[in-house]
Amino acid sequence: MIKIFPSTGFFLRKILAIWFCVFLFSASNAQEVVIGENTDGRVTVRATRFEGEINIDGELDESIYETIAPISDFIQNIPTEGAPASERTEVWVFYNDDAIYVTAKNYESVPEEDWVANEMRRDTFQLRTNDSLSVMLDTFLDRRNGVAFLVSPIGGFSDFAISNEGDRGRGVNFDWNIVWDSRVGRFDGGWTVEMEIPFRSLRYDPGEEQTWGLQFRRIIRRLNEASYLTEIPISATLSGPPLVAGMWRISEAADLTELEVPPRNFNMEIKPYGLGTVTTNRLASPPFNDDFDGEAGLDVKLGLTNNLTADFTYNTDFAQVEVDERQVNLTRFNLFFPEKREFFLEGEGNFDFTSPRTLDVPTMFFSRRIGLEQGQIVPINAGGRLTGKIGDFDIGALTIGTDGSGF
Repeated sequence: MIKIFPSTGFFLRKILAIWFCVFLFSASNAQEVVIGENTDGRVTVRATRFEGEINIDGELDESIYETIAPISDFIQNIPTEGAPASERTEVWVFYNDDAIYVTAKNYESVPEEDWVANEMRRDTFQLRTNDSLSVMLDTFLDRRNGVAFLVSPIGGFSDFAISNEGDRGRGVNFDWNIVWDSRVGRFDGGWTVEMEIPFRSLRYDPGEEQTWGLQFRRIIRRLNEASYLTEIPISATLSGPPLVAGMWRISEAADLTELEVPPRNFNMEIKPYGLGTVTTNRLASPPFNDDFDGEAGLDVKLGLTNNLTADFTYNTDFAQVEVDERQVNLTRFNLFFPEKREFFLEGEGNFDFTSPRTLDVPTMFFSRRIGLEQGQIVPINAGGRLTGKIGDFDIGALTIGTDGSGF
């Protein structure tokens, strides 16, 4: 009986063909890794340009998620310093000509009724103690100042500015509000979030390709856990509320690289207002009917450059300013109410001359005193201010004219 065996070359060609098909399939399904480390050991994240259509709807269904690997492996700050986060978080950062986008899948091992999410009021302290996903951007890469955005599982949101790494809470401005958008959603095993932050709402250095500071924070309230993209020492929690203060340690943030920002266009916001009154007083001497009166004013914000902003105000009206929270004072010391008037909020940290390392330095400038005289309101006739950054220096200039004072 004679047996005929195929040649060895036939088998070899067949094996090579199968291996080549497997290689092509794997390559087509591989996701591009965007996270790494630089030569100094600092975590780096490469920003990804996305030209497709982006819908801010809480559904992570764009094609970019098939090609870009997520950023994950967060590290606990509290309660166990340096330990892996208890729940997995996957984050993506991409951009187009209009905005920078931060999206995330936040995994949960417990049902939704065990999540802590019960606050929808913008910027409240209670919101910052809910479950949340936050991002911080150090747009000037000075390792001291940044802006942050927070979203909870039910869509509550907050935005705030950080100066001098929080300055023990005095350098965190929760009344800083810009135009941005966010949506949340659900998936089997957790919740999703999409944030859209327009470049026109941010201040940054001129130049197309930039590197910004970047930090992510995930708060899981039922575990009293705060985890970050980079390792934050537990000592950072001594500068403020433990769950949130780690975000203020901007010097420990990662680098967001290869970000192509658009050139700054002429940007001007004008907010006019008008008030009218009609008064009738039959008991006056002489009596009068239908006495008409009115006044008008406006606020102007002008983006001079990418990193310089001018604000002007005329016949300022603060009727729409958020009401101060009530405080009970049983001491002999004056109460401290934070600034909430929009005109004074842009670059507020530039006028803070205290040191983050000392608590006994007096407050040399407090804008809430402007427009008050011995507890009585003094109308502001006009004012102007210039804030921003030139090179390594933060700058701020302010002039205000009130009734009877001039400039």
